Amino acid sequence: MLYGIDVSRYQELIDWQKVKKSGVRFAIIKASEGEGYIDPMFEENLRGAVEAGILPGSYHFFLPRYDPLAQARHYVRVLQEYAVDAPTLPPCIDLENPGLGKSGLNQSVRIFLEEIFRLTGRKGILYVSPGFWNSYLPVPVVSGYKLLRSEVDWAADYPLWLAHYTTGWPYQIHPWAGWRFWQYSSAGKIAGISTKVDLNLFHGTADELSALGAA
Repeated sequence: MLYGIDVSRYQELIDWQKVKKSGVRFAIIKASEGEGYIDPMFEENLRGAVEAGILPGSYHFFLPRYDPLAQARHYVRVLQEYAVDAPTLPPCIDLENPGLGKSGLNQSVRIFLEEIFRLTGRKGILYVSPGFWNSYLPVPVVSGYKLLRSEVDWAADYPLWLAHYTTGWPYQIHPWAGWRFWQYSSAGKIAGISTKVDLNLFHGTADELSALGAA
């Protein structure tokens, strides 16, 4: 497994060379939110990570009250505007705001990710916690050990970035067989970053991480 971080403007100015020396292999950077917001540190963080030799990714903070197609298109415009000549991780959706009801939110997130794929040709990564997923998305109907019906099976086509702060192994959530990224702490301390920072693991090898960056 490989260590990484995710950051936004809240981490302020980052010394990416120091971050690299601390053993960080990847950094997922906030790019956008809603239909028009751009994180003011996105470009600086993206270029700083690349220059330091850290594989960058990006994420969009999803707001259910806004149109999912408009959000996906805004996110992709931001990625195109600040594109770097280097591999990047696939786009990510940060899902932690409820709304629309369970079926409505399920449909909206699916539309967003399908539009990301249509525009970029890349399968987006879905960030969510077990508590949020099980509370605000449709719950599968089971009888004993038999799955009778599920509205969320489509999500298994997209890599899971699981947010679960625990000292043990994180929960498995339906419909994924496992997580690709795990955000295991929101209170990390990393050289080069003056604030607390989210800490993550990649479930795979260095070659697999590189392949995901080139996918």
